[in-house]
Amino acid sequence: MQAGLSTKNAPSPSVVLPHFAFSALMFLLAAVVMLVAAPQLVLPYHLNPHMLTLTHLMVLGFITMIIFGSLYQLIPVVMEVKLYSEILAKITFWLFGSGLLILVYHFWEADFGRHQNWLWFEVSGTLILTAVLLFAFNTLKSAFRSERMDMGNIFVVTGIIYLVLTVSLAILMIINFAHPFIPASVLDLLKMHLTLGLAGWFLFLIVGVSSKLMPMFLIIHKLPDHLLKYAYYLLNTGVVALVTVYYLFPEPWAIMLSALPILAGVVAYLVYIRYAFKHRFRKNLDTGMKLSKVAFILLAITVVLGILAVASPEILSDYQLNINIAFIMSVIFGFITALILGQTYKTVPFIVWLKIYSAKVGKQKIPLPQEIYSDRVARLHMQTYYVAIAFLLLGELAGQVWLIQSAAAMFIVTAVLYNYNVFKIVFHKEKIIENE
Repeated sequence: MQAGLSTKNAPSPSVVLPHFAFSALMFLLAAVVMLVAAPQLVLPYHLNPHMLTLTHLMVLGFITMIIFGSLYQLIPVVMEVKLYSEILAKITFWLFGSGLLILVYHFWEADFGRHQNWLWFEVSGTLILTAVLLFAFNTLKSAFRSERMDMGNIFVVTGIIYLVLTVSLAILMIINFAHPFIPASVLDLLKMHLTLGLAGWFLFLIVGVSSKLMPMFLIIHKLPDHLLKYAYYLLNTGVVALVTVYYLFPEPWAIMLSALPILAGVVAYLVYIRYAFKHRFRKNLDTGMKLSKVAFILLAITVVLGILAVASPEILSDYQLNINIAFIMSVIFGFITALILGQTYKTVPFIVWLKIYSAKVGKQKIPLPQEIYSDRVARLHMQTYYVAIAFLLLGELAGQVWLIQSAAAMFIVTAVLYNYNVFKIVFHKEKIIENE
């Protein structure tokens, strides 16, 4: 985010930084919930209140909230346009945050029985949907004013559209629980929701943003951009086909066929990323980029689990639910979380540094962006994260509660250390280095 990008259009840090602080706290809360709910995370059904609490804390509270903050910074900087409305961004933050907290509390308290009260789910869902619509309006109106609509930007715009579809479907599912009107089964609706959210919103957003940032962080000038085009059309084809099949014709062979373009799109993206790492000029990776590199290794593992989840081979039938849950966890706690943990150190320090020190460049000695957080702490939580994700995936695959509890304990340590660095950055005070 540093070199090569104009920061004149960047919004006020007061718009961006609260998103990072809130998401860090939600990561910590999710780790605690994992520890408490570990016995429920191996139950043989998907609509488990504690599982839904955990996944929505991560998906909405940690991941989506941090993406909101990142896009408020990146769209103006990368697309060279002003954010349409900073006030709207702040309103969105409060609506989304309050809706999330109401939602996860009532997930935790739910039993999904015949007498389940859906009122607060409808209230929280309405708050979240309103926030998402405001976010989409704000970011898309900004993006469409840009003259730089390359493939990376198109991925971001498409991802935002998938976010609106994901949350809209969630609201319809809540209404359907209270007043059934959709002919598809609850499980098929859930799979549609997951497809739109994970393969649509998150994957498109990550591909778009990483195609902008990776070349800069790794220092590489020419990338095989045709692979991004292949990935874009393949992923779109797969997402649309898979959602349609789940709704109209959820037969195993049709699901497998529809998932193939998504697999091919992810492979094209991984080849693109591999090229970037292989041909980089910056050979020594800092902690942030080491975590990011691990994220793409985890994506490859996720692809394998995804193939097993969709193919459902007969030989693994006794473990199919374990594989399905491990696949979801590998996406949320693996690939996406590792990428966020790494990219936090490539973006947030620079936002704070820009606010405090940009006017002092060349006038006095000032710290570098990487000097306003503890790299030692970052390296430590990188190690604890590796242990945590390994325990979590093994625990879900083996159905062992003690492994999931061990993973949760390590995620708590990881989250505490991560929060320490995030808040150290957010509350950084001006520090002038005395000339010797």
